[in-house]
Amino acid sequence: MSFRSYDLLKLVDEHGETLTLRKYSYGAYNPQTSALASSSSTDYTFTGYFYNYSLGVIDPENINRGVRKCVIPALGLTVAPDTEDEIIGNGNKVHINNVLTMFSGGTALCYICDVSE
Repeated sequence: MSFRSYDLLKLVDEHGETLTLRKYSYGAYNPQTSALASSSSTDYTFTGYFYNYSLGVIDPENINRGVRKCVIPALGLTVAPDTEDEIIGNGNKVHINNVLTMFSGGTALCYICDVSE
């Protein structure tokens, strides 16, 4: 299944829901305690759209079905999602596994995030 960025933004406009992007900031690593000194999180609210994406069988030993994705419009979002972030909303809390940025004329239009629980 492939989409143009316009199609994805239209899906978000028509069927999107209010979600939260939670970004984590980690403190310095302390080798004496083998732990991070401190961590904090910042939440960003956006309208996004979840959809299921079936890859089918790619490798007979590695069947990957039912991958879930989230479309995040880039316009109006002050930060970009990355693989250490979470998306929260509608009773879900998912982790971002991969981010694909869609551009038009050098401007980011939307992010397509592979997510898992």
